[in-house]
Amino acid sequence: MMKMTIDAKIVALVVERAQGYCEACGRPEQPTMALHHRKLKSRGGKDSASNLMRIHHSCHNMSTGSIHANPTWAEDKGFMVASWQEPDVAPMHTPNGGIVLLQNDGTIITLEEGKYGHRNQGQLGDRS
Repeated sequence: MMKMTIDAKIVALVVERAQGYCEACGRPEQPTMALHHRKLKSRGGKDSASNLMRIHHSCHNMSTGSIHANPTWAEDKGFMVASWQEPDVAPMHTPNGGIVLLQNDGTIITLEEGKYGHRNQGQLGDRS
C-alpha cells in the first residue's frame, strides 16, 4: 500500500499556525510531530488546514491519554470531528482554555479567549 503525502503548502500552514507548540497539549514541539486529522480519513476527512492538527505522537495515539484512546473526550474538545461535521465550523478547545475555529487558510477565528494566558498551560490528559 502506497503512503499518501499531504501537500507541502498545507503542512506549512499548519506548522506556522502551531507556532512551535503541540496544538493539543500546548507543550513545545519535539523533533518529530504528528499531523492528526480531526475528521478522520475514514469519516471522509480531507487534507486541509482546518482538518489537521500538529501534535505530539504521545498526544496522537501513543499514550493512554491520547486523542485516539479517548474518542468521546476528543470529540468534546473538537480534536475529533463527526462524519457529518465540517472541520472549519467545528469548534476546538485550545490548551489555554480558549475555543477556536481552524480555517483552511491556516488562520484561527477565536470564539472564546483562553483563561490561562500562555498557550502551553493545560495538558491533553487534563479532563477539565
